[in-house]
Amino acid sequence: MPTLTRRPSSPARADARRLQRPRWTHPRAVAGAALVAGSMLLGSLLVTNVARTTEVWAVSDDVRAGEPVRPADLERVDVRLTGAAATAYLAEPDPTALASRVAEATWAHDLAAGELVPVAALAAASDASGVEVPLQVTGTAMPADLAAGHRVDVWVAPEPGTARGGTASARRVLQDVGVVAVHGDSSAFGESGVRSVVVLVDDARAGVLPDALAALADGRTTLVRRSGAA
Repeated sequence: MPTLTRRPSSPARADARRLQRPRWTHPRAVAGAALVAGSMLLGSLLVTNVARTTEVWAVSDDVRAGEPVRPADLERVDVRLTGAAATAYLAEPDPTALASRVAEATWAHDLAAGELVPVAALAAASDASGVEVPLQVTGTAMPADLAAGHRVDVWVAPEPGTARGGTASARRVLQDVGVVAVHGDSSAFGESGVRSVVVLVDDARAGVLPDALAALADGRTTLVRRSGAA
């Protein structure tokens, strides 16, 4: 039986095969192209997401609970927010609409300069209702910069020289009440001058007023300003 021998390929035929263009329909070529395209798409989406920011409002200076919200205390900042956080912060784009929105609002709690403003930090001034109580306070028995909107505790100590003055201690008669108004100029009255401070006792705590008023009439009043959440 004759033996079949394979003839070697000619050099010209081998060179022709090397010069042939690769077929893009080859499975490995298609998979490689898809991998490159997918990587480019994912990279583009990643860059887009990193660059995407939201414009919200932050406080430009420290604010206290109870103070009125002033547009001048707000500044725009660009931040990256995702999910529920994107709607949790004040993001009113129009300054005119912002001024209208905060016109009757007060701060629900303290914020430090640079903090973003949560929507929950705005409280409607109309939500406050209660009894306004006038207090007579000397300039040394209250913070010098006390103003409407601040929140205070009201303490009463016995007057010096009274029968109880040597034994009784000061006691807090009203806790966490809002200041409605402060009348009188501390510079005009001096440190020992008496100023009138009006505080708001909400309806839910009006029951403490009889005892509080009796103590206020029989002692010296001191106002201690509160900080932190209202």
